[in-house]
Amino acid sequence: MTSDETADQTSESSVDEVEIDDYAAMRAENEQLRKQLAAQRSTTTGTGSSGQHTWRKILAGVLAALAIITLVAGFSIVWLETTLGDEDQFVATLAPLPQEESVASVLALRVADGVVEAANVEGYVAEILPVELEFIALPVTNSITTVIAAASQEVISSDVFNAIWSTALRVTHKSVSAVLNGNDGALVAEGGQVAIDLDEVAAQVVEEVESLGFDLPEGDIELGAVVIYEDEQLAVVQAIAQTLDTAGWFIPLLALVFIVAAIWVSYDRRRMTAILGFGTAIGLALSLIGLRMGRNWLINAIEEETKREAAGEAWDTIVNRLYEMMWAGLILALIVGIAAWVMGPGPRAIRARAWVSETIERWRRPVAADPNSFTNFVANWKPTIEVVAVAVGFIYIFFGPSPSGFSVLLTAVIVLAVVVATEVLAAPEPEVDTEGNDVAEVVDVVG
Repeated sequence: MTSDETADQTSESSVDEVEIDDYAAMRAENEQLRKQLAAQRSTTTGTGSSGQHTWRKILAGVLAALAIITLVAGFSIVWLETTLGDEDQFVATLAPLPQEESVASVLALRVADGVVEAANVEGYVAEILPVELEFIALPVTNSITTVIAAASQEVISSDVFNAIWSTALRVTHKSVSAVLNGNDGALVAEGGQVAIDLDEVAAQVVEEVESLGFDLPEGDIELGAVVIYEDEQLAVVQAIAQTLDTAGWFIPLLALVFIVAAIWVSYDRRRMTAILGFGTAIGLALSLIGLRMGRNWLINAIEEETKREAAGEAWDTIVNRLYEMMWAGLILALIVGIAAWVMGPGPRAIRARAWVSETIERWRRPVAADPNSFTNFVANWKPTIEVVAVAVGFIYIFFGPSPSGFSVLLTAVIVLAVVVATEVLAAPEPEVDTEGNDVAEVVDVVG
């Protein structure tokens, strides 16, 4: 590279920096003049207008706070409503639980204890042992319980149990829905309880144990059920369900109303949008921290290690969708907040926009030097392409598969890539002089 070329590049870089600095200074001066004009208008229109301005700022702040609170709360409420209210989602949420090893171990031990107690294995062992060996009846029973627990875990890990568990979940959801809708007969039919029946599991376990060579005593073995709630809890459960049923649509709608109202009332709507975005992100981050702390507090209160691990796995499995929804909302809120901040009058925002413009312009130079039919097409349809890309991104996030933080971030990156590619590939419009002549054609004629 020659010294002249190096000097030219240095000169161009210096010019760009000067232009950015001048642009930032002009925007700052413009913002200062705008503030002075607003202050002058408040002074000339009297104290009533100044008071109105203050109350409008206060109202916008209150609406923004309410919008953030209801929006953050809406995630948990919508999650509860969809998880408990929709049968398919209820089954999809709870169906994976037995596949967790710690949960399967606890459930297998529960089944084994039930089988041993229902079959009176300890009495049967003591009866067949000689009198002088009756003292080993308890250790032998414990050994049999361990064998039955192992057999139970094999059953629980099988496809047969998965089918039984999913069917039991659907029956349970129908019973719960019937009770919550005021059909108390469902509770009476279940002896005052809504529960998941384990008797069919017991039958499968007995078959598995007998296939290992253990002959259990004759008789029906009933394990009972995993109780969801009992009749004395009905009023509370129904009240919670009715509240969720109403709040499931009312809270998100209220949050939307507060968001629109806060932006409409605010004098600086761009700034309010940034506040709502960053405020929602902070609120969701605090909610995620609270969920994690609550999990640790509840799980650590369980003394037995096996049950503690099972409870932890159950919590993570059930609440996993809520975590994903909150992370998706947090990242989307950050994107909105950052986009609103970048459009602001601050020096850093101005420099960021100038850097983006300069970068895109540098990438566009080969297209500008040699435009073609494709680049002309992109230039003609550029606004439409960019609007459609953003719209499709939002539709996918809100109406596509269950969103997660990763899916939202990936969608944002793809949309941004499409917008940048459109800006780069769009052939620049020909420059026109004051008389309406194409500058490129004039240069050719003069040349």
